[in-house]
Order: sequence, then structure tokens, then C-alpha cells
Amino acid sequence: MAYVPATGKARPVEEEVITEENVYERPDETMAFFPKQVLYDLAVSTLILIACCVLSYASPAPLTEPADPATINYVPRPEWFFFFYEQMLMFFPGYALIGFGAVVVPTIFVGLLFALPWLDRGPNYSPLKRPFATTVGILVIVVIVLNMVMAVSRIVNFPGGVE
Repeated sequence: MAYVPATGKARPVEEEVITEENVYERPDETMAFFPKQVLYDLAVSTLILIACCVLSYASPAPLTEPADPATINYVPRPEWFFFFYEQMLMFFPGYALIGFGAVVVPTIFVGLLFALPWLDRGPNYSPLKRPFATTVGILVIVVIVLNMVMAVSRIVNFPGGVE
């Protein structure tokens, strides 16, 4: 019931029905997420799962001979996306510093990236007007790229190189 000041009496409130045609006329009211969107997501997820199963059956992963623990010419290497991390560990030789290079330094990098929005609270969006955030972001990218290049160079120049 809505109050009408002229008469002092209340009149019934008309309920507006929201349809797909008028949903954008009032931005404060939207269509329900459940069940329509959930069913769409379920259907697409099922199709992607079926596609992955078909592709894995049609083109299985190549398997080589079983691992030989007695071999002396196998050089274990990480996957390509961990090359920068492995190269960073090269800067911390010795058993005592491995934990520092493996845990502390990456934690500082990630912590710095997470803290960056609070360290640079400027209202500008332009990278040119935010020198601190831009410098930190570029330094992190440069460190990762340089470590990646050094690791690839080390692996290519290692005896046995790339298979």
C-alpha cells in the first residue's frame, strides 16, 4: 500500500513485471541469475568437458619408454613457465639459501604486487602520472623476462642442450 497525500488514503502498489524487453529500463532491477544462467553455464561446461574427452581420446599424450633411475645422462628441467623461477634459484647457491630463494624472495614479489594499490593511491589512471606503480610493474616484468632469457640461454648452452 502506498500513501497518497491528497486524500490521506493508501492505494495498492502496482507490481511491475520485469521481462527481457524492459529489464534495461530500470537498471536497479535485473533478471534473476538462477536458474537460467546456471543452466547455460552447465551446458557450456558439459560441452567443453565432452570436447576435452574427445580430444584426449583422438590424440592421446605421447608416452616414451619407462623411466630409468640408473641413467646418468638425463638432466631434469622444469617446464618452460618455471624457467625464470629456476634461474632465480641459481642466484642463491648452497643448501642454506635455497629456502630463502624459493620462498622469501617470491613472497616479497607477490606481496609487493598485492600491496601496490595501497602504496600508490593516486586518482589518476594514466601510467605516466603514476610513476611508482609503473616503475614497480615494469621492474617485476623485467626481472621475470631477464630470468627467463638467462634460463633459456643456460639450457641451450648446456651440454646435451635441447633435445
